[in-house]
Amino acid sequence: MKIDPGNEIISYVSPQKDVNNKNPVDKEFGTIFKESIESHSGLDHTTQKTWTINVVPEIRPNILAPDEKALIISRVDSFLDIMSKYRQDLENTQVDIKDIYPLVNKMKEERESLVPVLNSLPDGDGLKDILNQALIISSLEIIKFTRDDYLPDHE
Repeated sequence: MKIDPGNEIISYVSPQKDVNNKNPVDKEFGTIFKESIESHSGLDHTTQKTWTINVVPEIRPNILAPDEKALIISRVDSFLDIMSKYRQDLENTQVDIKDIYPLVNKMKEERESLVPVLNSLPDGDGLKDILNQALIISSLEIIKFTRDDYLPDHE
């Protein structure tokens, strides 16, 4: 038995041309495309006159630009400063409880404006965790203050 490796390798590398290969079609791309779609989907162009396109909403990754992140950090820092001032005023016996009310209102406004910011931060972000805890604590403090939990008992 004689082995001739050249013939087998050549047949794999350079296959014979298809003799049934058609000449290029003189149709426009749009016509060929339409016929191709109809043949694959079984649609007839006379029965189907409109096409529906489903629009997928833009998917935005939860990555913040450095300037956006810096702005959020600044806002959270300001919010924490308000909460710190509130705590100091509550501890200070020289500050009348009525004088703290504007600070509570400011804390409430800031809290409401920061809730959408919380939702914009990606999960696992340390800033999101800090902001979430600050929002929870501020909500509790606003409830306690408006419920008069910090008024001295008059017995």
